[in-house]
Amino acid sequence: MGRTVVVGFGNLLMGDDGVGVHVVRALAGRALPAGVELVDGGVASLEVLGALRGAARVVIVDALTGGGEPGAVYRLTPADLGPASATPGLSLHDFSLPQALALLARTGPLPPIVIFGVEPAAMQTGLELSAPVAAAALRVADLVAAEVRGGADA
Repeated sequence: MGRTVVVGFGNLLMGDDGVGVHVVRALAGRALPAGVELVDGGVASLEVLGALRGAARVVIVDALTGGGEPGAVYRLTPADLGPASATPGLSLHDFSLPQALALLARTGPLPPIVIFGVEPAAMQTGLELSAPVAAAALRVADLVAAEVRGGADA
């Protein structure tokens, strides 16, 4: 089946922005199929691109402001994010996710990519996730585990 890379992005020092890293850490304690690689992407979206090369598929988890209630979970593809040029140039990450994926696409075809976004409640200095995002992180860990197993409930 090939290697599946699960990347959690976020800044652990900025509250809910760290949700992707929290999800990857939660997945580290679970039995996952062979060939699943967990990557703590932190805020270095550009630096993580090397880990995605050669992957059969990729799952990304990050905070995403989509207009829903705090803790809302979104399942998207890169096409759902829109063009890289439509995203703001400034980000806590070195590149926005669409910009990083557009750069990766210039080096060859992208593997299938699923993105789980979690609506943040508090993006301010702090080490803890807000209550709704902490609950969503557990749910997303379940969804990602089902996704990498090929489950229909993902």
